[in-house]
Amino acid sequence: MNERHQVPFWLIGVLIALVLILIGNRIGSQPNNVELSRAFAPVPTDPNAPIAPSIEPPQVNLPELPPDIQQGVVGLRDRLAGGESIPALTPVASSNQLQIDITQVRREGDQIHIRGRVSNIADSSVNIPATAFSFRDSAGTTYGLNGNAITTLEPDQSTEIDLSVPLPPDLGLTLIVAVPPDPPIQQILIVETTLE
Repeated sequence: MNERHQVPFWLIGVLIALVLILIGNRIGSQPNNVELSRAFAPVPTDPNAPIAPSIEPPQVNLPELPPDIQQGVVGLRDRLAGGESIPALTPVASSNQLQIDITQVRREGDQIHIRGRVSNIADSSVNIPATAFSFRDSAGTTYGLNGNAITTLEPDQSTEIDLSVPLPPDLGLTLIVAVPPDPPIQQILIVETTLE
């Protein structure tokens, strides 16, 4: 069998999730939590910092995909470039403590706006520093926050998130939420399309 034309298993799951999100897209009714409404900026590389978790860049090679999937990926890319809201490619991800639901991704000028909800799914309260949220684009740039603000969520409590990232056109974007002791949650929001 020719492996070059096989569709990655994760991409099939992402496309099924996209259909489900489009059908059941909803936005929570609670007011935004000021601490989780932030603008991110590129973070300079610190040679003394611990090694960042390894993540696969959010990229897909269009010629390797079946035509109908190519059309769906290109359609989402074009809608985003035109300023329309699109669903995240990985709309829901969780750890032992938190569940992150991304309900909307939208480009406005040079900014990507991400809306969603973070929920405490643990049996005890969880402290979430604003610095727990970061982004990495498909070119390898990391975007983060400065500051020491902390949001505390009690069991079964959730709050909205409203984040923005200065992302160059045509790059993919991954959200990373790191709240120890769990490993970081990684969600692909936008995929970069390549023609190689």
